[in-house]
Amino acid sequence: MNQPTPWARGYPVSEPYPPSWHPFQSPAHLRVVCALMGVAWEVGPDTPMSIAEVGCGTGYTAAMLAAGNPRAQVLGLDYNAAHIAEARSLASAAGLNNLRYQEADLAELSDAELDRMPEFDLITVHGVWSWVGDPVREGLLRLLRRRLKAGGVVMISYNALPGAAGTLGLARLARSAMLAAGNSVDGLAATKHLVQRLVAAEAVHFPSSGWRRLFTDESTVARPGYVLHEFLTEHWRPSFFADVAAAMGSARCEYVGSATIDENFPQMTLSPAQRELWNEAPDEASRELIQDLCVPRAFRRDVYVRGLRRVPRDPAVDALRVASASHLPGKVSLQAQSGVAELPQPLIDAVRAALNTGPQTIAALRALPGCGNVSPSELAALLIGSRSAVPLWRQPGGDADWARDVTTAKRFNTVAAERLAVFGVGSGQLGLATPATGGGLAVSAFQLAIARLVAELPPSAADISPAEDSVAAALVRQLLPPGEAPGAEVVRELEEKVQELLRDDLPVWRALDIV
Repeated sequence: MNQPTPWARGYPVSEPYPPSWHPFQSPAHLRVVCALMGVAWEVGPDTPMSIAEVGCGTGYTAAMLAAGNPRAQVLGLDYNAAHIAEARSLASAAGLNNLRYQEADLAELSDAELDRMPEFDLITVHGVWSWVGDPVREGLLRLLRRRLKAGGVVMISYNALPGAAGTLGLARLARSAMLAAGNSVDGLAATKHLVQRLVAAEAVHFPSSGWRRLFTDESTVARPGYVLHEFLTEHWRPSFFADVAAAMGSARCEYVGSATIDENFPQMTLSPAQRELWNEAPDEASRELIQDLCVPRAFRRDVYVRGLRRVPRDPAVDALRVASASHLPGKVSLQAQSGVAELPQPLIDAVRAALNTGPQTIAALRALPGCGNVSPSELAALLIGSRSAVPLWRQPGGDADWARDVTTAKRFNTVAAERLAVFGVGSGQLGLATPATGGGLAVSAFQLAIARLVAELPPSAADISPAEDSVAAALVRQLLPPGEAPGAEVVRELEEKVQELLRDDLPVWRALDIV
C-alpha cells in the first residue's frame, strides 16, 4: 500500500530507493571544488579518512566509496531496516571490510549514541534535506555539530527555490493520486494519466521540467521506487540557499561552493547584465539568490566546511592530478547556463595527447606548448566539467598496496554487475569502482556488465584489439541470457554497441586499472 508506515515519519518505505552513483560525492571531486574555491581540505589517499553517508538507502554509494577508498572507514546511515539489510548483503558479498552500515533514525539518536560514532572527514547528504521533516533535519545538524571534524567537509543536496517552485503543484497532485491508489504500480499509472491530461488541457501551472517529464515523456523510465520517494513524502519542501546556509551555520559549517563545477563561475552561468547584478550583491546569500533567480536550477549540490580556511587558489588547482575520461576526438566543450564554453582546439590537442600517455597535473598540462594563457581554474573546470577528464585520488600503480586495492574494487564491480546489471539491463546511473578516483566512474548498466566481462578475460587477451569483430561477438555471447537467441539483426546491433563502447571506454578503464 502507498500509505506511509507509522514509524516512517511521513516518508515512503514501501519500495526501496533505487541504487545510483554520483561522482560529485567522491573525495576526489570534492577536493577539486575546495581547490577551485581556494579553501583548505587537508585530506589525501595517504591520510586515514572517515566518511559517512546519511540516508544511504540500499548502500550502493557508500559501498562505492568504500571500494574506491580501501584505506578509509565508511559508515552508511539509514533508518529503513530493509535498506540496511540489503546494504549489508552487498558489502558482505563484495568483501568490503572497511564499510559498516547502521540502522539509525537521526531524530531519535541521543548525544551519547552520536558520540560513539567516529569523527568524520567527509559527510555526504544527497537527496535527504528536502524530503524529511524538521526533527530529522535537526538530527542531521546535531550529527554535524558533534561528529564532523574541524576542517571536515559536507556535501548536501536539495531542491532549491525559486527553481523548484513550479513543481509544488505537481508534487501535491502526485502525492494525492498515489495515496488514493492501492499500490505503487497503480499509483504511478494514475498519476501519469492525470498529468498527461492536465498538460493536454494546457494547465498554466504545469511548467515543463524534469519532474513533469517523468510522467509525460515515453522515453523516460519512471522507476516506482524513485517516484515514490520523490513525491509521496509528507515533508517535501524546496529551500532557499540562505535558509540552508543558516541551518548549516548552526553547525559552524561555512559555504565553500557548488559540487556542480560550472556553477562556481559566474562567467559560465550568467549573462553580462546578470553578472553586473551579481557583482553588486552585498553578501554571499544575496549573490546566490541572484544566481538562483537567473538560472533554471531546481537542484543544488552545496559543499560546506566546518572551519573555513583560505589557501592560494592557483597553486591548489595546479597541484590537482587528472586522467583522461574520454578518448573521443573533437572539441572539449562545457554546456553551461550562459552558453557553451570551449577550449581552443590546439590546446585541446596538446592536452589530449598528454593525457593519453597517462595522468597529469594541471600545472604540467598548462606547461605544454600553447597552453600557457589558460588559468589553472579554467583548465580544470572545463576538463572536469565537460567529463573529458576525471580528478584522481591516487596515482595508478603508485604504491605498494595498489594491486590489493584494485582487486577489492574489481570484486565489488563484479558483485554490483551481478546484482544491478543482469544481462546488461538496469536503470539509473551506476559506477565502476577504482581507487584511482576514490570512488567510481559513472556508467550505465550495459557498460558495467561489459566491463565485468572484460575484467574476467584471461591475461592472454590483455592486448587484443577491441576493434576485432570476434571480441565483441564473444562478449555478446556471454552477455545474452540463456535460451533462444535473439535474431541476427539484434545480435549485430549489440555487437556494434559493444565495439563502440570498447573503442571509446576501454582505454580509460585500462588506464585506471578497472580492467
